[in-house]
Amino acid sequence: MGTTVGLTIAEVLDVLDVGVAVAGPDGRLAQVNRALPGLLGCSAAEVRPDVPVEELAAALADRGDHPAAAVLAWPPVEHPHQLRLAGGRSVQAVWHRLDAAWVLVVRDVTLQAQIRRRLREHNRALAEKVAEKTELVAALCHELRTPLTSTSTVLELLPDISGVPDLPDLLDVVRRNAARIGDVVTELSTLNALEQGAVALDVRPVDLGSLLADAVAAWNTRAAPAPPVTLSVDDPARLTITADPVWLESLAERLLSVAVASAGDTPVHVTARAAGDGWLVRVPLHEQLTSNRLFTATGGARTSTALMLARAVVARHGGTLRVASADGGGAVEVHLPKEAPHGPHR
Repeated sequence: MGTTVGLTIAEVLDVLDVGVAVAGPDGRLAQVNRALPGLLGCSAAEVRPDVPVEELAAALADRGDHPAAAVLAWPPVEHPHQLRLAGGRSVQAVWHRLDAAWVLVVRDVTLQAQIRRRLREHNRALAEKVAEKTELVAALCHELRTPLTSTSTVLELLPDISGVPDLPDLLDVVRRNAARIGDVVTELSTLNALEQGAVALDVRPVDLGSLLADAVAAWNTRAAPAPPVTLSVDDPARLTITADPVWLESLAERLLSVAVASAGDTPVHVTARAAGDGWLVRVPLHEQLTSNRLFTATGGARTSTALMLARAVVARHGGTLRVASADGGGAVEVHLPKEAPHGPHR
C-alpha cells in the first residue's frame, strides 16, 4: 500500500517560489499562497483570501502607479503581464481560466530580464562596432585610391623625363607594388560590400561541377609547369545550384589560390559532392596553413584576403565556410545550399 501524506493544497502552494492565487466567479480571492504578496510588491494584509480582486486593484491604484494594479483588474485578461517592481525586480503575471474560477500565477523573471537586457546591450554594441568597421574600411579605401591613382600616373610619365638607365627596372618594381596595393583596396571594398549584404546576386541555375572543372583547367593553364590541380565530382549530373555564376567563379578562384599557396610542390585535389540539403566542396590545405595560421601566412597569393573574400561570398549565398584540421593537414570545406537568397539582404 502507498504512504498517505496529509498535506492540504494550501500547504503545498506555500512551499512554492511561484506566487499563486485562486479567485472565484464572484471575483473574490479564495486562496493565496505565501509567495504571492511579495512577488506583487504588496503586503500579506493586502493580498489575502476573501478580498475582492477589483477592490484590491483600486486600493493599489490609489497608492500611486502601482504596477500590480493593472494585473488585478477584473474581469481578468488571459495574457502575460510584465511588471517592474522596486529594486529592479521583474515579474511575470498570468491569469488562467479554470472552469468558473480564475488562477493567477506570478513568477520572478528578474534573471531572465537581466539576461535579455544584456543581450540587447551586447547586440547594440556589436552593431555599432560593425558600423564603425564598415566606415573605417570605406574611408581607408577612399583615402588609398587617390594617392595610388596619382602614383600610377607619375610612374607612367617618369621613363620619358629621366635618363637613368636602371630606372625602368626600378619603376617596374614600384608599379607592381602599387598594383598590389590597388588590388588589396579593391578586395577590401568588395569584402565590405559583401559583409553588409549590399551586393545583389544575379542567381540562375549553375552546373557547379562544370564551373569547378573550368576553374581548375584555367588555373592549370596559368600555373604550368607547377604541379596540376585535379578535381573529382560525385554524381556530376546532380551537382547543380541556383546561384550567381560570376561570384561562384570568384569563389573557386580564391579557394584554388589558398590551396596552391599552402601546397608548395604538392599536388592539390579538389572534391565536390552532395551533402544534406546542398553541396560540399573540399579543398585540401598543407599542414602549416591549417586553422589560424591560414590568416597570418604570407605569400604572393595573399591567402588571408582570399579566404576572407571566399567566406563572404559563401555567406552571401547562404552557405558556410570552415577550416577543418586533421593530422597531417586539413581542408577548407564549403557548404553551399541548392538555392541562394535573391537580391541584397541585411
